[in-house]
Amino acid sequence: MTSQVVSFQRRHLPDLRILSTEELDLPERTLPTMAVWWSVPTGLLGDAGLTDESVPGALHAAEHASIGLLPLLATCDRWDLGGVSTALHVDTERATVFVYDGLAGGAGFAERGYHLGATWLRATRDAIRSCPCPDGCPACVQSPKCGNYNNPLDKHGALRLLDAVLALAPPD
Repeated sequence: MTSQVVSFQRRHLPDLRILSTEELDLPERTLPTMAVWWSVPTGLLGDAGLTDESVPGALHAAEHASIGLLPLLATCDRWDLGGVSTALHVDTERATVFVYDGLAGGAGFAERGYHLGATWLRATRDAIRSCPCPDGCPACVQSPKCGNYNNPLDKHGALRLLDAVLALAPPD
């Protein structure tokens, strides 16, 4: 996993209002690790009612929620995990969500997610669905460590996406 910190935000406490965004010029960092991923064919995105414009937010929200839920199955903390989602990944040639171990060489968390894939994604969908917020909050699809400032996020799109993916998954 290669990443680069390019900015940070100064926020007012306690309301977290953004005061400024400061640009940084730092080098890329590479983390050799293990990941689990799931990809979605274009046709399934359409079946879920997702447009080209809504796919990034749906994937991103599902990514965040799945990272938040994996610790219930993999005995880790969400801070031990990272993730990335993309509407079209160059290697899978599909919309893809990656969740990776945040430790060099991996620690087995992503592997646990792989082995419990359908169970994990069902728990993710159920957590999003049961959250009473209207459009997404820290309890369902927002992440405290998102490098994209939790943007874009589409809670309802994530539910449609996960429903479509899980319709093809084997039963528990």
